[in-house]
This record gives sequence, C-alpha cells and structure tokens, in this order.
Amino acid sequence: MTHYIGDVFLWTKNWDGSGIQGCLKCDGSTYSVDDFSALYVVLGYQGVVNSDSTGTTFTTPELMSSAPEGLTPYIVATGTFPPSPYSFPYYRVVSSPYIGEVDYTTATYPDSGWAFCDGSLVNTSQSTALFSVISNSFGGNGTKNFALPTIAGAVIAVTGNYPQRG
Repeated sequence: MTHYIGDVFLWTKNWDGSGIQGCLKCDGSTYSVDDFSALYVVLGYQGVVNSDSTGTTFTTPELMSSAPEGLTPYIVATGTFPPSPYSFPYYRVVSSPYIGEVDYTTATYPDSGWAFCDGSLVNTSQSTALFSVISNSFGGNGTKNFALPTIAGAVIAVTGNYPQRG
C-alpha cells in the first residue's frame, strides 16, 4: 500500500459508519498522542497539529465542511511513515488506492484504474466492487446502473484495494 501516514483522501458517506481501518475522519475529533504518535508527528511537520497544553491529545484537521457533497475526508493514521513529511500534499492520486477513493488531479486523462468524477452512469455488472462501496449514492437506479460523483477536477478509484472496515 502506498498510502502514507498523513495522506488525506475523500471517501463515500455511504459506508456503514465504522470508517476505514487505520484511518481517522477529518472532523476535528480529539485523539491521544500515545495512540497515534506517528500521525501527531506528521501533522506537526505539516504545521496543522492542534494539541492540548500538556501535549497528550491532538485534533484531526476539520475538513468536513469543505468536503464535496456525499464524501467524507479521511486521514491515514497508521502504517508507513512518509519518506519526507514536507513533500506530500493533502490531496494526491496514489498508485494503490482504496476502491471508491476520490482524489484531485490536474490530468487530462485519468490514470488506469481511475475515472473522472463527472456524474457518468456505470453498469453495475461492470464495476461490482465500486458499486458495493458507493451504491447509488450519487445517482442511477441502483440495479442496472449507478452514477459516479460529480466533482470538478477529481477522479475516483474504480480498481484498487477493498478497504477493511474500521
């Protein structure tokens, strides 16, 4: 998996609410530094960590209010430490995404395994894994087809790793 601690990506709100294993919602919630020390360090390098006066807790960035309709921002909290904490942006297309992950891009054509978030209808039998993640949250009839979200400048992973529930 090429997601690094501190990577932020968008994920469907259609999930069951348990989240994605190893990730936290970017909703301004407070967590123990002891539980997520690596994330605390990465957020500190980025200059976005908000900790209490004792340094025992910190909050995730609050990105919910700026997230596109129907999507939730998540931050990778456990896993691989980034090679250089100063070199990665908040939103980026990664090579091993979660199916249904939404990232921003400036590409003219989507990379293999990605599709533009242009509201296109997709046949459910052509992308059963993606349908199992987003269902018809963004349109379609939910039996023969479903729609991709409509987000300017964004792509959605149609292939990749199926996320483990949190």
